[in-house]
Amino acid sequence: MKLSCVTASYVADLLGYPGAIDWGEASQRAAQAPLLGTIDGMLERLAPARLDGIELWFPHVWPAKVTPSLASVVRRRLAARGMACCACAGGLPDPAMDPDGCEELFQVTQMLHAPLIAGHLPAGIVPRLGPYCERYGVRLGFENGHERDVSEIIAVIREGGPWLGANLDTGNLAAQGGDPVRAVRELAGRLVHVHFKDVPAVGAHDCVALGKGIVDVRGVVRELKAVGYDGWLSIEIETPDRDPTEEIIASAELLRALW
Repeated sequence: MKLSCVTASYVADLLGYPGAIDWGEASQRAAQAPLLGTIDGMLERLAPARLDGIELWFPHVWPAKVTPSLASVVRRRLAARGMACCACAGGLPDPAMDPDGCEELFQVTQMLHAPLIAGHLPAGIVPRLGPYCERYGVRLGFENGHERDVSEIIAVIREGGPWLGANLDTGNLAAQGGDPVRAVRELAGRLVHVHFKDVPAVGAHDCVALGKGIVDVRGVVRELKAVGYDGWLSIEIETPDRDPTEEIIASAELLRALW
């Protein structure tokens, strides 16, 4: 088992945890914030979680501020903690409309030595992303959002060729009334990444610590082991009104115990 945390968990950090998340404003502030200071601050808070890696949200490593030199510094600082950048998280623009913007995000991912981009991808752009994946040696994990059924996820990733797999977001699926345990079983060999998230109820998208909501965390872990999944478990706890660090630490301890 390899444990990570999605840095989008700290989406409301620069907003001061006002109680509601303005994703546009939060993304803009994160993109403008000092890169190394922001990452070092998160890593320091997350140290008690004893994570194996970190999944960097694109606004935290926005292309305008990531140089090869800075990317090298990030990799060294992660390595000093025994960690790696396991993925970059976030959506991609349509390469037909913004080829440079799309390519820049692949370049950032490659500079950080991350093997995967995990994020929401409009189904229509999926067939156009293969050449970028091949050029930069980066896989894509399609993250479910509004999908309720695994068949909807498979219908998208089927169009992406060998570079595209499923990034199962357990909380998103549960919030839509889906069954994350069954999803693991049905996705099996197509599963390339997991966003381990919990939510308090169907229809709710505010996150809670793993095991405190409706996701059958024990069942998901059981099925992951049963299908031979050996990828990353990336904890995601986006909180609009509080620092999520303690909940991330508790979630890491739970996953370690269950595995």
